[in-house]
Amino acid sequence: MRILYIDPVFGISGDMMISALIDAGLPVDELTSMLRKIPLSLPPVEPIKRRQGTIEGTFLRIGDSHIHLSIQEMHHIIDALEEEERVKQDALAMLRIIMDAESAIHGTSGDDLHLHELSHIDTLIDILCIAKGVAHFHIDEVFSGPIPLGRGTIKTSHGIIPNPSPATIHILCGFTVLFLDEDLELTTPTGAAVIRHYVHPGKPVPPFTIEKIGYGVGSYTTDKPDVARIFIGKSDEPDYDEDVWVIESDMDDMDMEYVGLIADTIRKEGALDVLYFPVHMKKGRMGMRLSVTVTGHTLQHIIDCIFLNTSTFGLRIRQEKRRILSREEKVVTTTYGPVRVKYGYDRTGTVIKRHIEFEDIRRIADEKNIPYPLLLQQVQKEI
Repeated sequence: MRILYIDPVFGISGDMMISALIDAGLPVDELTSMLRKIPLSLPPVEPIKRRQGTIEGTFLRIGDSHIHLSIQEMHHIIDALEEEERVKQDALAMLRIIMDAESAIHGTSGDDLHLHELSHIDTLIDILCIAKGVAHFHIDEVFSGPIPLGRGTIKTSHGIIPNPSPATIHILCGFTVLFLDEDLELTTPTGAAVIRHYVHPGKPVPPFTIEKIGYGVGSYTTDKPDVARIFIGKSDEPDYDEDVWVIESDMDDMDMEYVGLIADTIRKEGALDVLYFPVHMKKGRMGMRLSVTVTGHTLQHIIDCIFLNTSTFGLRIRQEKRRILSREEKVVTTTYGPVRVKYGYDRTGTVIKRHIEFEDIRRIADEKNIPYPLLLQQVQKEI
């Protein structure tokens, strides 16, 4: 498993992240070649070596530009770009994170949203170059240390706003942050979007062998090094998305006709999965094993739910690792009407499987009096 560990020593921004990737060995030509495909007059991008105290790293100098883009324009540019799917999907995901945060703060829809500072061409450059860098190093998992935040206020085109900005705080909800006594914007919304998209909050970094180190230097001059540091390496541990808990119990005194109802109740209370199957118990009695998978957030609640709704006096609990495909649900128009289709993407952003929503097939089949298997076959041909 290829690992990227972000150490935001003095915060993180889009250009600092790009600088760190370049410092770790990302060829600048790969970035400029990609950016030249954008049908706009982009500002020059020049990485230069810069020293902060005893630390030398890379500083990204982006030329002046007056180009501002709407969310829709950025989305269209990324979507139409001749680039590998993983890069485009990652860039679009970071753009959506920024858009959702700003929409929530301003109480408006994405269509009506104006990003002000974040509408500058630099934002598009940042998210595309970061996505390209992560793909270049074939990263499977990204981890991060606590995210430093400043204090005081920030001057923007909106006026004076609190530091950190409301967008940054909104994006970083659920992540570990560290407030420093610095009257500076240490972490920007774009930097926060990088963390939100790539990092699973609370997931511990496994042991890994460091192969590359990169220092991205910022523009502040303080008594502390204004750098974001990254480590790239390899771990022998299997790749997974999150830790989950499995709760099990064997029962031979349950009224079996109620087991399905109990399973449905546990699912509705937030369980990820609920299974039950026959087992042979003491004295040759047939029993049932209940197996429930939950997140750590819902563990205690589901335990209480099982005790309340079943005959068991005890539970076995163990922690396991869970890996899930990146997924997206789309509504597809067919000859028979709209159906929901779930698409599963691999690590490169390629669709490797799809699943047609059963409830939609059942609804249409009942409405049009078509046998389920026949309708499913016809819909599969159309999507």
